[in-house]
Amino acid sequence: MNDCILGYKSAMVQARRMLSEGIITEAEYAIIDTMMAEKYGLSSCSLFRDNDLLYSSIRGNMSHYEGVTICQKQ
Repeated sequence: MNDCILGYKSAMVQARRMLSEGIITEAEYAIIDTMMAEKYGLSSCSLFRDNDLLYSSIRGNMSHYEGVTICQKQ
């Protein structure tokens, strides 16, 4: 596995643990996810990101069309 992907995944495991223990909020988790993806060079469309495009309590539901359109622009 690529070192960038491994670094991102390792960081996000720690962030998920902090989220589950109530140390950070879901909004803070989303910020951390974005920052780590940028740091490790992963796009928002990467299969390796912890994106839940069907449901997220901080973003609501996302239409398929909107998600595809955003990814195609990148």
